[in-house]
Amino acid sequence: METPAAEAPARRVGDGTRDRAPRTIRLPLALIDQLMNGISDMVLARNDLARKMRDHGADTELESSFERLSANVADLRDMISKTRMQRVDRLYAAIPRMVRDLTRDLGKKATLELDGGDVEMDREMIEMVVDPLTHIVRNALDHGIEIPADRIAAGKPESGTLRIVARQSGNQIVIEVSDDGRGINRAALVEKAITAGLFTPVDAATLSDAEKLNLIFHAGLSTAAKVTSVSGRGVGMDVVRANIEQIGGVIGITSASGIGTTITMRVPLTLTIIPGLIVRCGDHFFAMPRGNVVELLHQNSSMVSIENIGGARIATIRGERHSLIELEDVLKMPRATETSGPRTLMVIRSSVGQPYVLGVQAVESNEELVIRPATPAITTVGVFAGMTLPDNGQPMLLLDAAGIAQKAELPLREPEIRTRAAAVEAETSAALIQALIYRERDGRERLLPLSVVDRVEDLEASQITMSDGLAFARIDDRLLPALNTDGRESSPPKSLRLHAGNEQICYLIDDVVDIIEVPAKVDVALPSGRVAGLVMVGDTQLEMVDPFALFAEAAERRATNNSRIGRPIQCLIPDAEDPWMRQILAPLLVRAGHDVTFDASGEVKPDIILCSSEQPVPATAGDVPVLMLREVADPAAGTPDSIYRYDRDTIMAAVAQAARRTA
Repeated sequence: METPAAEAPARRVGDGTRDRAPRTIRLPLALIDQLMNGISDMVLARNDLARKMRDHGADTELESSFERLSANVADLRDMISKTRMQRVDRLYAAIPRMVRDLTRDLGKKATLELDGGDVEMDREMIEMVVDPLTHIVRNALDHGIEIPADRIAAGKPESGTLRIVARQSGNQIVIEVSDDGRGINRAALVEKAITAGLFTPVDAATLSDAEKLNLIFHAGLSTAAKVTSVSGRGVGMDVVRANIEQIGGVIGITSASGIGTTITMRVPLTLTIIPGLIVRCGDHFFAMPRGNVVELLHQNSSMVSIENIGGARIATIRGERHSLIELEDVLKMPRATETSGPRTLMVIRSSVGQPYVLGVQAVESNEELVIRPATPAITTVGVFAGMTLPDNGQPMLLLDAAGIAQKAELPLREPEIRTRAAAVEAETSAALIQALIYRERDGRERLLPLSVVDRVEDLEASQITMSDGLAFARIDDRLLPALNTDGRESSPPKSLRLHAGNEQICYLIDDVVDIIEVPAKVDVALPSGRVAGLVMVGDTQLEMVDPFALFAEAAERRATNNSRIGRPIQCLIPDAEDPWMRQILAPLLVRAGHDVTFDASGEVKPDIILCSSEQPVPATAGDVPVLMLREVADPAAGTPDSIYRYDRDTIMAAVAQAARRTA
């Protein structure tokens, strides 16, 4: 009878290759990265050799050997790339618990379905996708899936379904997150956009369904009714899109009311080697990721029309309008004086808004680019995403599509282009202007030309101050003349900040009603007072306020106040070495319209002397009033008859008293 100990060796000898577990070793990630860098350099060397063989010519036998070497390098690169691959299961690891905790906190029920966990993608890519996927899942649970009572009322199962699917499509990984919730409320998004000042009601009415849906990706917009720990802060989906497109991916969204929402992310398999285009600007070459390029055209193509609208260049391609910028202008480089052909226009997909057109001298080649990080001095410029090495081995900067759009200050939305074009047409025809309908503090509705309105602000009652019968609004550490004060500043008013060049005034109102287009010429002129005339709006006559009269009224009040004061106050600060006196107090007095001197020699006769309570009064003071400023707030701890130096109102009142004394 054989013992079990004797049976074990027999099994290992007979079929050990079938029973033995796979052999594995542990490698540090740094070593795998070094391997990838090495094979990347080998790819560059292969490309460089191929270029030289094309330039100098090579016999058939040498080309055959090179093709075999090239195939081996490609296989080796693929094998090393696989060592960096990880299953998408790692991306899914934290999602079940997150869904379980969120549904409990939100009082909802949801079933999670995960598919495609065996798909593999680069470990760096997994790390880049974790945060966007997490935010999308949180949004789906908070905004999308309804509470059980609402789902039952809508004829749906009590428990919602959240499904995440990953699959490989060519050299991309596609990740879809779908729910069977309420869908995205386009009307709420448009309303939030109008409230935020992104659109006028007229422009919002022209938005397509896709444009309304894409507002979800705009910074500061949220459909949440209130701010919670989950959402409502207006920060999220814009960052999600920026992160996805920063790594060469694309994000899309579809939604049906009452049926659900699906968000699709397409990201490349790896970030180490990406396809790209080499573009030329003068004597310089740059690289652009191919994933950001939608289309290439020549500037003289019959499908392209270029025009200047409102100070901006617009390229119309097959009826679709895009902002047009030149790469040399963004990089502040001179253009080549001699060119071999028409310039090339690249339709660029950007993460900050609508696609735009980038003009370059030429597109030289299409290559696989090895990506390297750039130095901080280069990345802080804002238009470069990194460095790449093409087949000639010369370092080349990788352009950042989103950074170029922001550097050029492009409009972030296509409706802005339409609005700008409409404004130019209105100025040319002088037929219509945009006007703001607002409600006066007595309840009457009036019109004001929108061109002079800088912004609408909610003020606190404490921000309205009175000085010598004049009202001022304290905004951003500035005192602006305030019109339309009626003594009811105990309730928080709204303010229209009006601008005319460097002049700004505040006009207090009750509320903003709407923005409409009205004829530039009033129907009935009233050439006196604040009202310029009457304008017909539908069946109603509204008064059009005259901006000239408002600014003239503010200027007249300032002139009256100046005549009452007589002249600017001459303020003497004898301690010129005191940093607080020189850097804090003196600018405050200058902004208030007074003259400040540090000359205590007696040659300049001051109206008032301001000095520290610890400093002796200058011998040349004579009968000039002296304002002593102490550093402590407690009056008992300072010099008698001194003022706390951060008591702005008391200091300015003392200076005003000196003004009245010398008037």
